[in-house]
Amino acid sequence: MTTKNKIYLVLSVLVLLMTFVAIFQNFETIHFISFETEIIWIPIWIGVVILPLLNLYEIATNTDDYNKYYWISLVLNIVTIVFMLRYFKMELF
Repeated sequence: MTTKNKIYLVLSVLVLLMTFVAIFQNFETIHFISFETEIIWIPIWIGVVILPLLNLYEIATNTDDYNKYYWISLVLNIVTIVFMLRYFKMELF
């Protein structure tokens, strides 16, 4: 499975780009589980929750390989999380 690391990297870049688009554009507002949000944030939240966990799992289980793509994906996921925290004005830092 040499393409899995590249797929995770592409998904991380896609979620980061979607985050920038969501920050600078306005989308339709919907009510999702009694939470009012713009529709683009739903796949972003799903990606931000799942992708770092998948990257950490692959880094932990593939200790004999060089995990450059997984580490880059994880850093991009952390950058995405920081931008989301700043956009939603969450005081975690």
